[in-house]
Amino acid sequence: MPRTPFARLMRSRVFHAAALSIASASPLHAARPVAAPVPSFTAEQAQHGADLYQTACAMCHGADLNGNFQTPSLKGRLVANWAGTPLSRLTGYIQRAMPLMAPGTLSTEDATALVAFLLHENGAAPGKSPLPAVEKRQAFLKFPALAIGPDKSSAK
Repeated sequence: MPRTPFARLMRSRVFHAAALSIASASPLHAARPVAAPVPSFTAEQAQHGADLYQTACAMCHGADLNGNFQTPSLKGRLVANWAGTPLSRLTGYIQRAMPLMAPGTLSTEDATALVAFLLHENGAAPGKSPLPAVEKRQAFLKFPALAIGPDKSSAK
């Protein structure tokens, strides 16, 4: 008995529906991705970053990191925007583009200290190992999706 185009179409749809239902029920499909570990930084790095922040960043981003109508918050929103991104990109951005009135004036070590400060201010605890200032090593470290409360800035 010859197969009609309609029969082939129906058989194809049944096959795809069955495959989709099996894939949907699969525990591998439902598993959540493993969160990247929080990169290690020291309390000294975070403190150095805090000192730099007050002199180079607070004028625009605010003493509380909440930003304003012209500059973004560096709490909560920063995590959402940078989560999963290699730290080398954030450090490079800070070093290349910040502070706004004097971009490119921060050393790699200073930009790295600012990243350590941002990690700390967004809920990460300092560790025993410093955050490396070497771009190639930072490329393997991801900004974590830290679980903190929403930022309280008026600039969303």
